[in-house]
Amino acid sequence: MTSRLFLVAIAASAASWSIAAELIQLDATNYDAAVPAGKETDAIYGDFLLRNDQIIAVIAAPGDERDANLTVRNVGGSVIDLTERDAPNDQLSCFYAGGGGYAYDQRIEWPTAWDAVAEGSQAIAFAGDATGPKASPLAIQTGYELRDGEAFVRVTSMLTNTGDEPVEATPSDGVRADTDFKFGVDHEANLWWAYDLPWRQAYGVQPESGTAQIDRKVNRDRRSPNPILYPEDRDDPQPVMLAPGESVTWRRRLFPAASNVALQTLAYENRGESLRDAVVTVTDGDTPIEGARVRVIRTPADGAPGERISLGIGLTDGAGRFEFALPAGDYALRVSELAHGSAKATIALGGEQTTAETTVTLAPAGFAEAVITDGAGRPIPAKVQLTGVGETKSPDFGPESGERGVKNVQYTPDGRFRCKLAPGAYKWVASYGPEYDAAYGEIVVDAAQTARIAASLPHTVDTTGWLSSELHSHSSPSGDNTASQAGRVLNLLAEHLEFCPCTEHARIDVYDEHLEAFDAQHRMLTCPGMELTGQPLPLNHQNAFPLVHRPHEQDGGGPQTDANPVTQIKRLAEWDNGAEKVIQTNHPNTAQMIGDRDLNGEPDEGFEAMFGYMDVMEVHPPELIFEPLGQPGDVNNGVGSGGWDGRGSVIQNWLQMLNLGYRVTGVVNTDAHYNFHGSGWMRNWVHSATDVPAEASVADLVHEFEHGHVVVSNGPFMQVTARSAAQDRVALPGDDLRAADGKATFRVVVRCPNWIEINRVQLFVNGRPDPEHNYTVRSHGDWFGRGPEVFDREIEVALDGDAHVVVACCGEGRSLKPMFGGDDVKDSWGREMPVAVANPIFLDTDGDADGDGIVFEPNGDDLGLPLPSPAGRKPSHGHDHPNHRR
Repeated sequence: MTSRLFLVAIAASAASWSIAAELIQLDATNYDAAVPAGKETDAIYGDFLLRNDQIIAVIAAPGDERDANLTVRNVGGSVIDLTERDAPNDQLSCFYAGGGGYAYDQRIEWPTAWDAVAEGSQAIAFAGDATGPKASPLAIQTGYELRDGEAFVRVTSMLTNTGDEPVEATPSDGVRADTDFKFGVDHEANLWWAYDLPWRQAYGVQPESGTAQIDRKVNRDRRSPNPILYPEDRDDPQPVMLAPGESVTWRRRLFPAASNVALQTLAYENRGESLRDAVVTVTDGDTPIEGARVRVIRTPADGAPGERISLGIGLTDGAGRFEFALPAGDYALRVSELAHGSAKATIALGGEQTTAETTVTLAPAGFAEAVITDGAGRPIPAKVQLTGVGETKSPDFGPESGERGVKNVQYTPDGRFRCKLAPGAYKWVASYGPEYDAAYGEIVVDAAQTARIAASLPHTVDTTGWLSSELHSHSSPSGDNTASQAGRVLNLLAEHLEFCPCTEHARIDVYDEHLEAFDAQHRMLTCPGMELTGQPLPLNHQNAFPLVHRPHEQDGGGPQTDANPVTQIKRLAEWDNGAEKVIQTNHPNTAQMIGDRDLNGEPDEGFEAMFGYMDVMEVHPPELIFEPLGQPGDVNNGVGSGGWDGRGSVIQNWLQMLNLGYRVTGVVNTDAHYNFHGSGWMRNWVHSATDVPAEASVADLVHEFEHGHVVVSNGPFMQVTARSAAQDRVALPGDDLRAADGKATFRVVVRCPNWIEINRVQLFVNGRPDPEHNYTVRSHGDWFGRGPEVFDREIEVALDGDAHVVVACCGEGRSLKPMFGGDDVKDSWGREMPVAVANPIFLDTDGDADGDGIVFEPNGDDLGLPLPSPAGRKPSHGHDHPNHRR
């Protein structure tokens, strides 16, 4: 933080150069220059921005439709962005004046009942009413005032009973600050605080009267505001009883800072306390240590009563310094840095010294420096995992929301990084997705020395004609997580994903700025898209791309949800004047869609009309294709709510759908929300006219997805084609092929890097595994090879009638460890067996033999456990639909 000595110097000359407080309504002419940077910035056109020389605050424009994101809703009249001006770093989701139970629907003049706005300051006020099914007669007015030179926003709120009967009113606020934030109250400073230490941002609320208190009686979920109360009596908080027409007013100060210790400084200054400056310098004996944690603990004077109270943690800057100011007294320091160890110290503030200084020395750290290239020595993005050996602990470079250093992983856009490590022995694994071999090694890191990691990752897997794609992942703009979007893009790059639409929840967004920052536009094709995220869960979530992005507008210019999934998916398909796009249904409950709307096990209309607008649907986890459906009555039989993740065995249900005549391309995606092995453990190989992502056409790839030219995988590359004597063409997955004599020749090619092993290839005919086409290392050992070319065979298939053929491969008894973290990852990604599944090839053996106009006749096999569906229903989505190019 900036020292108080420096602040005093600023104050002395403020009259000559300070920036006057400003109130700006954001539009296209001022947005880029005015809006602060930060992972959680949510300002759009029409919002209001208050700023002075110290801080910047964005207050959302009033109105029912103003949402910050999917889960931070009803933000009109609330503070949605807040940060220091000289170091912009917004991490706030929302400060809800009044606690979030009110909807501010209009801007108003500053109420005359309040203190007048100070000369030279800027202020804005809003009015609204209580919300919810049991809305009270309370009306609310809230104003925000920013004065020159003040590092806080003055917030005034007034609740008025507009009803005819007395009503209880509780002065309160609510704060959405998610994931890595910790919360607390310092009673001596009368300060409520929230602190995200890894992202170096804290927020404080200090009432001008009453006491700041966390409302521990409220059982909040993770997507509701953290409540703050301001009772006069902390030990016996009571609501205020308002007679008809009566009001209650409360005032508080809202401020940002770089740490919760810095919040203490501001809070004590606001109370007029006399403070003493402190400077803690942390070194390793020779070099300043940046990022060391300094915990400040108030201690009672010798012999005096009292208890030790932790006031917070600060981080040292590039010079190894952490500066703060607190009331005179004795303080203990606990200083630590993961690679340097820890130490204890004390510092006394008071006496004749205006500034107390101390230096804390930690043990020297070591370093690892990496250079990762492809087989030709060219720089590539990469993921490098470092794991402690023996008594050496694995490093923790940063939170799951991070970018380059995430837990024990270093992500790099160009194959280079330098990181700090505690002395010890480490194993390392370097990878660049499943087209490249991985490299393994071990280093010994000595104190004050640099260990070198050099790895060449050859491009061993030939995927000519196919691009690797991820169609569903998230980051902080989605609102249900706080992962850096730059970190998401770096995840995708390091896993060698080549086509990745941006699909945040509830807003159209883009990855362009991050690809430019990483100088990686040539490595990944992208386009604007979104996930339209409605209820009921999990069915009513659909992705779409490409869409027209309207920057800095509500939801990026995207559509609103609807409670009826059919209405919602239709709205999405028709968005942008019906422009062609891929419509993807995410994590579906297939039985609910096809014919069991209320999931009671009885056939009904379901949401079957969704299929008329759907191009692709998620069918993961793909390995369940090798696990047949259970028996009727079994709890987890794979249909309806039984089975994986409470929504059936989707890939088995998809096979059932194919037998009923539905044609929807199957895809798999990670649905990643955080950045620790978030991307890469599922992907889609999509047919492409070019192998250079930057030269590919989004429109062409849309058509490839629509027509099913897709192989889904968690790593292995598999290529499937078919030909027959009856038709002079090579059929890809998703294609139709005439096979008049019932015979076709399939060519199956499987290629893997050195970290994936495949030992089985299986053909599924009309959804059932064909025992004649089950090829394993044990039964057909000479068909399987070692090295990248695992399997390359022509397989003759003879059929008695029309059939769709799905080809799958897997590594039974094998896993993806250690490429996705293995047992130390909270989810099971690294423990899954390698698998790839091609979309079906449809073989027609007899043309339109029955004259019903349908050439390919699905056989209707329910695979032993029927999906609920009304008798006689015909699929609303056969081979064509409105989005297909004619």
